Amino acid sequence: MAVQSNEAEAGMSIVVPSEQSGSKLLEFVASLFVNESKTSLRRLIASGRVRLNGAAATTGRAVWTGDVVSVPAGLAATPPPAQTLPIEVLWEDADHLCVNKPAGHPVLPGRAGEGADFFRSLVALLNRDAPPGGPYVRPHVVHRLDRGTSGVLLVAKTVEAGRSLGRQFEARQVQKAYLAIVEGALPRSELTLDIPLAQMRGSSLKMTPNEQRGKPARTELAIEERFGHFSLLCVRPLTGRQHQIRVHLAAIGYPLAVDGLYGRRAELTGRDFNAIVGTQAACPGDLLLSRCPLHAASIRYGQPRTGEPMAHKAPLPDDLEELLDLLRRTDPHN
Repeated sequence: MAVQSNEAEAGMSIVVPSEQSGSKLLEFVASLFVNESKTSLRRLIASGRVRLNGAAATTGRAVWTGDVVSVPAGLAATPPPAQTLPIEVLWEDADHLCVNKPAGHPVLPGRAGEGADFFRSLVALLNRDAPPGGPYVRPHVVHRLDRGTSGVLLVAKTVEAGRSLGRQFEARQVQKAYLAIVEGALPRSELTLDIPLAQMRGSSLKMTPNEQRGKPARTELAIEERFGHFSLLCVRPLTGRQHQIRVHLAAIGYPLAVDGLYGRRAELTGRDFNAIVGTQAACPGDLLLSRCPLHAASIRYGQPRTGEPMAHKAPLPDDLEELLDLLRRTDPHN
């Protein structure tokens, strides 16, 4: 890829190579400046500071072999960051990958850049074999998991793949199954919840059941394993409302064993566990769990380019396995 210094504007000019011919201007620039947000690049193009063949252009304008794209000084033409967080890859092809997201990390960083470890490591993972100077692959996130939730996450490598997966989610063609450890022993083996959900007034985060102004939300529950005071559930959300599983479980009186927003506690200590189970099986000072015991265990969907049916599973992480082992030993179902 030919890159030339632009002394007059203290920026640079890039000649579009044949392998990126036909790309949209925004996608072309974004593939080179992978450490810049698309929002900031979109603003630069809209303001005319990024130019195509010497003229202002729209973000959706196609670029062709030999075209010259000029960018202003200040853009960080640097390689992707180093991977700081191990990410297990469950599947990867030319169009997308499926990873096992670890708990404790948001999928996307906040507005001020906080919580960026997972996303930056995802960028590094996608570009582990990229040539110096790019072009680089940017992750196209088509769905999210809460910070405290672990498990399967689909990431598109191209705009086209992202749109294909996005359409599948909108058409409810993607099937997801979660494993959840809840407090209480459900009396029925299977249950379907139809509880409309709305954003709680005065909160930008919290959701609440609301028949009048809520949007339809349906969740299927099935008992995987019963304990004396807890249950392991297989949960299938049939709609995709924010915090749907957590709110639905709390609404029927069986909240996640740990949920600082909707449940009874923000962490589960040995003291808490002993009080619930009625034994002294756990050391009172131990911290047994500090996040929601919710794990995206499996996903079914169509390959974004061919439509071929695909299915992936993510193994249960150690913290949830350890809690289940404690329950099996000390809280048997009678």
